[in-house]
Amino acid sequence: MKKIVSVTMLLTALAGTDLLAMPYYGYGQPMARTPQVEEAGPGQLLREGMTKLLKFMRQKQRPSQQMIGAFVEREIAPYFDFDYMTHWVAGPMNRHMTDQQRAEMVNSVKTMLLGTLTQRLVGYENQDVRFYRPRRAGENEVKVRVGILQASGYPANIDFRFYRSTDGWKVFDVSANGNSALTYYRQHFSRQLGQRGQSRTYRR
Repeated sequence: MKKIVSVTMLLTALAGTDLLAMPYYGYGQPMARTPQVEEAGPGQLLREGMTKLLKFMRQKQRPSQQMIGAFVEREIAPYFDFDYMTHWVAGPMNRHMTDQQRAEMVNSVKTMLLGTLTQRLVGYENQDVRFYRPRRAGENEVKVRVGILQASGYPANIDFRFYRSTDGWKVFDVSANGNSALTYYRQHFSRQLGQRGQSRTYRR
C-alpha cells in the first residue's frame, strides 16, 4: 500500500480478513486441513479504517455533521473498547462504583470521544497522513503513530494504543501530540466528583 494516505485525523476503524485453507477429500488428495484465520494487526486495521473513512469523507456531496456523527457511531465506535477505556479512566474509583455508575461513565466517555471526533471531521481539509511502523508498548499493547502533514490546526502526531482483547485488537486510547485522551477524561471526571463533594469517597 502507499506509504501516504489522504485522511483527516485521529480515528481508527476495524476491518479484518479471514484466510481459510480449503479442505480436500478423497483418495490421493491432501488430507483435510484445519481452517486457519489470519488476524489483522493494529497497523493493518488503522490503514483499512482510514481508507474507509476517506471514502466516506470524499463523497461528491460533503457529508453534514449529522451524517458524520451517524457514520462514526455506526462504523467507528464498535472498534473502540469503551468498557476498557472507562476502567482506566475510573482508576481507583472503579472499585467503589455501582454497575449503574459504571455504565453511565462508559456512556459519557463514548459520547465525549465520538463527539470530539465528529467535530474534528467537520473541518476535514484533505490532510495527508504518514503511517509509522507499529511499536510494541507492553506485553499486550501496541502503539501505532500517524503523522499529519500540513496539519492546519490538527495535531502533528497522533498515537493509537491498541490492546488484544478476546475480540481481537481494540483501540483504548488516542494521544494527540502526547496528550492522552484517557488522561484528560480521568482528570475531567475527578474534577466532577470533587465539585460534587465526592472526592473522599473515591480516594485511593
